[in-house]
Amino acid sequence: MTMTEESFLFATQTLNANYRRGIGEEGVAFLIYNWGMTWKHYDNPVHRHSFYEICYVLEGEGEYEDDEVTHPLTGGTLFASLPGHWHQIRSRTGLRLFFVAFEVLADEASPKARQYESDLLGISSPVIVAPEEVTALLWRALYSHVLKHPAEDGDPRTSGLCAMLLHSFPGNFGLREDRSALKAKASSHSGSRSRSHLIQLAKRYIRDNLSSSLRLEDVSAYLCVSVRHLSRIFKEELGQSFVDYVTEQRMLAAESLLKTTLHSVKEIADFAGYQSVHYFTRVFSDRYGIPPAAYRSQKQKG
Repeated sequence: MTMTEESFLFATQTLNANYRRGIGEEGVAFLIYNWGMTWKHYDNPVHRHSFYEICYVLEGEGEYEDDEVTHPLTGGTLFASLPGHWHQIRSRTGLRLFFVAFEVLADEASPKARQYESDLLGISSPVIVAPEEVTALLWRALYSHVLKHPAEDGDPRTSGLCAMLLHSFPGNFGLREDRSALKAKASSHSGSRSRSHLIQLAKRYIRDNLSSSLRLEDVSAYLCVSVRHLSRIFKEELGQSFVDYVTEQRMLAAESLLKTTLHSVKEIADFAGYQSVHYFTRVFSDRYGIPPAAYRSQKQKG
């Protein structure tokens, strides 16, 4: 099947609209944060997150940095971003990517789910070249199937393919050591995901990277949308600017740490993304009417 940018957008839209919940089999369930099929992926900011993200390079060249180790990327490369790992994708010419960001829905009574996470977290390398292995074949199959059967209310066969793909990740890494109609439905990349979905992804990214600079440009680059579009969505969906939202989340995190930990004000300022304790104290005082140390003392007495 011929691949086009419009078909990528349409497949992404279909998956995100219909196949993010109720995915799983054999005692392991998944919550999908984002399905992605990107026609040209260039650089994104150094970041981390609390969920898994698995990417497959269809075409192109670039590099992937994971916890300060750089790996080359070429067509047929599969790579994993694991929870808590600082990472970045870089490409001058653009990568044609399939990816999925997800969380394993596990509990103590689910040994298979615990084993899945243990296997994935224990991979020897976050990058492998596997153009004809199970995961690569399933990615292509899922893409082709969604274009042929774009059920709006969920299709059991598509759900099954999604589950098979997600279940293939630990084993695949463990095997190695080392057009017109579519344009109408997907006229822009931002249209491939609803506004509420974009906000959800942006909020999670902010939560996972509070200690970083968190510029609007960085978050929009991560989400592959324009700065203007993301800024407008924040104002229209949340009723506040991007900067105000980030500041609010930094303050909420700092407030929680002041009440529940013994970390110093300097450590809390660092965690909340403020390099200057003086500036952190000023912002906190403006919001709560009292400096951080005095706030902690007041809450402890209470």
